[in-house]
Amino acid sequence: MEREPPQEPPVPHRFHRPLVQRNDVKLLPGERLERVQELDIVDPPATPDPLDELCKLARVERPEEVGRNGPLIAARTTDANAGEAALRLFEIVYGRDSLMAALFVGDRFPLLREATVLYLAHYQGKRYDAWHEEEPGRIGHMIWNPNRDTNLGYPYFGTVDATPHFISAAMHAIQARPTFEGEIRHALVAAVAWLLRRLASDDLGLLSHQRVNSHGIANQVWKDSWDSMSHADGTVANHSAPVASLEAQALAYDALVQVGELHAADRLARSVEKHFWLGDFYAIGVDRDPATGAPRPLSTRASNMGWLLRSRLLDGREDRQRRIVELLFSDEFLAESGVRTLSNREVRFRSRSYHNGTVWPHDNYLISLGLEQRGFVDEAQELRRRLASSCRATHRFPEFVGGGEPGDALLTKRIVDVYDTVNDRPNRIEQPPQEIVCWTVAAMVAVEHARG
Repeated sequence: MEREPPQEPPVPHRFHRPLVQRNDVKLLPGERLERVQELDIVDPPATPDPLDELCKLARVERPEEVGRNGPLIAARTTDANAGEAALRLFEIVYGRDSLMAALFVGDRFPLLREATVLYLAHYQGKRYDAWHEEEPGRIGHMIWNPNRDTNLGYPYFGTVDATPHFISAAMHAIQARPTFEGEIRHALVAAVAWLLRRLASDDLGLLSHQRVNSHGIANQVWKDSWDSMSHADGTVANHSAPVASLEAQALAYDALVQVGELHAADRLARSVEKHFWLGDFYAIGVDRDPATGAPRPLSTRASNMGWLLRSRLLDGREDRQRRIVELLFSDEFLAESGVRTLSNREVRFRSRSYHNGTVWPHDNYLISLGLEQRGFVDEAQELRRRLASSCRATHRFPEFVGGGEPGDALLTKRIVDVYDTVNDRPNRIEQPPQEIVCWTVAAMVAVEHARG
């Protein structure tokens, strides 16, 4: 299929940024600066076409072939930066990433949605295995890694949100083509059984995570950096006991409703109300007190609450919907490029920290779907405008951009490592984003398709 090359709209002058400076590293109490490494990253001359990039991530030549070779790989780099290892971290299939990308463009590319579900069903967990963090019915996180970490087994299953994403994607695919149910029924039943077991085994009735491989991922949700979930004083969540993340509960609730498990869904809704709602906002998560085991809300304000707008958890709760919108469009959350992952009033906020202050395009696009669903159409369009503007300004479809103030750099081209003496471990507090990321590409394909 022949297509005209995309016409670049003018980029507002305010998006032309200097690079970040070496002397602007924010250190938290107990941190010492270990390394600042500037990388030789080349800026692309123009923004690529999102449909072209979707085809590359799908490993096909033409849009009508998307899905023929399975799900999207998570990311790729631009040709000019192919030699930069820091930009080639995720050139494999990730369960969560591929399912979310299929969600964004599944109505336009139903074959991709079906292919993604079938591929992940093939690698679905069959047994209990701590090295892989495998469990029967569980959907994988990393299916295969050419740079194998010998501390993990592959496929590696360290995620709790991929399985509810899988259930929802399968149900959408069945709704679009009812005969697909025969192809996916066994895997769907196993995934639902895993979700019900996980909820029943948690003493709070929540979808929680706790790694069983000591080298595995600590936070087994999309904000999977070890310090992405913290208390108001900056103390990192207690990973020696189960931790539950807010948006994972919304995903689980919707998956349960879709498959008719209404009693389990109702129990989960009551648990979310009891443990996450703090009277003015939803906590990012819940952990356990290391001394007593009592549940504690992680009372930080994060973009996670925006995912509830798309969830049936907030049906009939217009007051909560308005409060979330009010918060996300306040100065503490809204940057020029969109909603920050973490409010800038929180202790661990850093505008270029991976999950603690940056702006993620896929996060914003999913929030925009919820805004639109709840009738906040202007706000949804504003987030999509900011998303598109940041892609045009960076000439990429980046993993994330900076969440700083007007005039701050959107992209960083350096790595900043610190040592955290409080938690007795190294921490990478700054790194360049992957350049072409599947869920950003899919979000932009969806935005442009909606424009016609």
